[in-house]
Amino acid sequence: MIGFLIKKGFFDIWDNLVSIVVMNLGYLAVLGLVVLSSYVGETSVAGGYAILAMDILYLSLYSLGISGVTFGLSRYKKLGFRAFKDAFKDHFTHALLHFVLCMAIVLCFIFVIPFYFSMQNMLGLCLGMLLFWVVFALILALQFYYPLCFHYEADNPKATLKKCFGIFADNIGTSFFLVLRTIIDAVLTVLTASLIPGLAGIGLSRMDTVRLLMKKYEFLANNPETTKKDINWDDLLYEERELVGPRSIRNMIFPWKD
Repeated sequence: MIGFLIKKGFFDIWDNLVSIVVMNLGYLAVLGLVVLSSYVGETSVAGGYAILAMDILYLSLYSLGISGVTFGLSRYKKLGFRAFKDAFKDHFTHALLHFVLCMAIVLCFIFVIPFYFSMQNMLGLCLGMLLFWVVFALILALQFYYPLCFHYEADNPKATLKKCFGIFADNIGTSFFLVLRTIIDAVLTVLTASLIPGLAGIGLSRMDTVRLLMKKYEFLANNPETTKKDINWDDLLYEERELVGPRSIRNMIFPWKD
């Protein structure tokens, strides 16, 4: 699955390159607010943190809209601004919970975990390490949050978050693969001045991942006598492979040579 996931993610971004770049332009505001927060924080700590909170809220809201678009792109559909708008109409409360969770993560790393480590005793060390791993697990689980929000549109935010931890616990390897892929994509994003793949591209790759994982769970639900060891990914991904097609880097750049 991982090999095909890399291929599908690459061609999904290539086929929608202009859309990805345009969507990433909206994320530049996130970087701008971080810089502004740092600047204001030099004269007003409270003001700096207030701007940082606004930045996280913007990130959660904008990512919700972008996820509506990438949900369609992962299904080879270009829904455009309509999907962005519908995401707010249908899943606004998901963005609010995402904001609360992201704020909790930031506060833990800025204040709570350093406080425990500053106690300089065994209790503080244990509490700090425990909280670190809890927050790290939350970060891994949140990779699936917005994709699951759109895959299970009837779920409320709490149910979606619960499914995130379920998917994470059942797919540890895939979760860490997504972390590694995010790191690589982040490096490429820096090298391309935040345009490719950017946060929109990272979101699309996560949407693709959940799309393929859902095929596994659909198979298990339709075949209750089977287990995960019985899954044949070649058969399971046959339709997806046909949709992506027998493409290569060569015919992507020089299609007239085929």
